[in-house]
Amino acid sequence: MQRELEFRHRSDEERVKGAGMVLDFDEIARRGVMSKAETMLAKAYGVYTSRKSGDHMLRIVNPGGVMTSAQVRLLADVSQEYAAGKLAYTTRQSVQLHKVQIDSIPAVMRELAKVGLTTFHGCGDNLRNVAACPWAKDCPHKRFDVLPYSIETSDYLNSFRDLDNLPRKYKITYSGCGAGCGQPWINCVGVIAIEREKDGKREQGFRVNIGGGMGWKPFVAQELFSFVPAARIHDLCRAICMLFRDHGDRYNRAKARLKFVVHRKGIEECRKIVLENLAAEAVDHSGFEIAPVVDCGPTWPDRPLSVTDPLDPNGLAIQCVIIPKGELEADQLRRVAELAEIFGDKQVHSTNRQNLEIHGVEPRNVPELRARIEETGLGAEGFYGIRDIVPCVGVSYCPLAVTTTRDMYDLLMPVVSRKKYDTIRDKVLINITGCPNSCSPYRITDIGLRGMRIRGQSGSEEAYQILIGGRENDFGKLFAELKVADCVGAIECILDTFLANRQGDESLADNVDCLGAEAYVKEWTDA
Repeated sequence: MQRELEFRHRSDEERVKGAGMVLDFDEIARRGVMSKAETMLAKAYGVYTSRKSGDHMLRIVNPGGVMTSAQVRLLADVSQEYAAGKLAYTTRQSVQLHKVQIDSIPAVMRELAKVGLTTFHGCGDNLRNVAACPWAKDCPHKRFDVLPYSIETSDYLNSFRDLDNLPRKYKITYSGCGAGCGQPWINCVGVIAIEREKDGKREQGFRVNIGGGMGWKPFVAQELFSFVPAARIHDLCRAICMLFRDHGDRYNRAKARLKFVVHRKGIEECRKIVLENLAAEAVDHSGFEIAPVVDCGPTWPDRPLSVTDPLDPNGLAIQCVIIPKGELEADQLRRVAELAEIFGDKQVHSTNRQNLEIHGVEPRNVPELRARIEETGLGAEGFYGIRDIVPCVGVSYCPLAVTTTRDMYDLLMPVVSRKKYDTIRDKVLINITGCPNSCSPYRITDIGLRGMRIRGQSGSEEAYQILIGGRENDFGKLFAELKVADCVGAIECILDTFLANRQGDESLADNVDCLGAEAYVKEWTDA
């Protein structure tokens, strides 16, 4: 019998998904083991295997980064019962439970469902958590509140079964103004609220970028439309998803992201396909603009989230809760929920720097709230600045990581906490990631460290590639690749060089633009 010959073989994941996507976690729990195929499919349900055999990670989706205090309290209870009493927050506002055993997975899912939470599409080749600026509804610079749009987009796209099987993950984020605090240039789809004047009237809508992403090959998102009427944004996000579904690479997973579709086809061709998708579903796109559109709203400051004592438009305070290393105890989270009820709006907001926030606080109550936060062992000051270091979980949990990112956090904290750096508190951001996947996006911060291995006398050793001067739309420049023992001195040299050469109110990234990365490298090599 003649065998069928295929000269392009789909990836193993594609073959598994093509056979069916439904899993029975009760049956898996009864068996106590997942097959290789089930392990692949489980990601679509927010379930990952972990570095330690037998442990699993469950990722809870959190559209817009907002949960009620009741939901947060249940999360703490579930963590206490099933996940060793700890929870980790991600740089895309989701929550992760680690060390969950296979026989507990169905129980965790059922407990979450009691308060409207789910792990569905927390991972896998599908729509991921739809993120938003953490101040979406409360920022004084916002064009309008984008939080409802992030939640509605999540609900809308997740209602379509024809979008369950994508080539790889599909990430959307919303920002309330051009400051881009939702990180619109490094996601598959970056949606930015704008206001324009047309026929003597102001109209609200969105500027939409596509094709951004980190990983081993980073891309800055490109503008797809300069203006989209607000009422059509969910339809557009679906049409872009269809572009990815139909044209993404299902043979080579290393190139199976939307960013490669945009890179390969070009933005013009991608726009043509998106418009065809809209037309095929009878969506009116007559109000979509391609020509430049001026945002007529007020200007925004550089790094608006770094304000020391932020207030919303109603004069109420926003109080950040620093989570060291992005992980906290169940009792700590339970206390944050209580504080949100006592002092705030009974909601807990998560940020893309792995922290939490309590909104709607009377300014006179801020000192007491900060004192109570610090009593829990969490931080109440220093957010969105030099001491707010963001590490991924590293080898603590992740099977892909090659470095102990939390150890590097511990090594750097004494340095960045020195009093001499107080004057640049809000001018330097530091991210640490344990591998090229960039779960802590190291290319877009003032100082970024990416875990790697360097050959030593007794084998390979932990090391880091250090980039400096990064922004979302202008990635960092190479400073050095160093063993862990040399990284602390290098970071101190970078900060001292910035202190010595800083002009006015510029950030470290501004200064690198001015001096060039070479000037920083020279200071290190000459030391």
